Amino acid sequence: VEKKYPGTIEGTVNVDIKAQVTGYLEQIYVKEGDYVKKGQPLFKIKSDVYNEQVNNSKALLEAALAAQATAKLEVEKLKPLVEGKVVSEMQLKTAQSNYEAATAQVQQARAALGSSKINLDFSVLKAPVSGYIGRIPNRVGNLVMPNDATPLTTLSEINEVLVYFSLSEADYISFAKEGGFQKNANSVELVMADGS
Repeated sequence: VEKKYPGTIEGTVNVDIKAQVTGYLEQIYVKEGDYVKKGQPLFKIKSDVYNEQVNNSKALLEAALAAQATAKLEVEKLKPLVEGKVVSEMQLKTAQSNYEAATAQVQQARAALGSSKINLDFSVLKAPVSGYIGRIPNRVGNLVMPNDATPLTTLSEINEVLVYFSLSEADYISFAKEGGFQKNANSVELVMADGS
């Protein structure tokens, strides 16, 4: 007895490509159906805002480094004065605390710069795996966000594909009883849309 079920063919890997930063879509480097390699650029989000964030973070880091250098000079200036008992040890301890605070601000500024560089890198979306590009619903100029329900595209690896189909519980039990799940049973055929 032959029974037919509708099925869908999917690649073994299906990856939704979504924006990780908010911005206007500036460029689309691929077309629907293109084969892309892992790491290949797919989309570019307008990056002016993120470039300025990097510049701002660099300036804040330079200011923090200058403040740290000034605090260090203050400590070095006070050390011989404390040894010569010209100023109290309390002033030196205050200067050392200021230096430690300035050092912490340098680390904070470095972290902020790293974070802004990551956001800038996120403005170019690259293929996480090799595969074929699916539908691209957005166009250049559209605003894209990380929480968008629809992905920018779907990337499918179809060197190996899976066919998904559903059968009723009764058919499943009958199929199992007939030995359909035994190895090399060859009881399933895939018929394509053109009949092949």
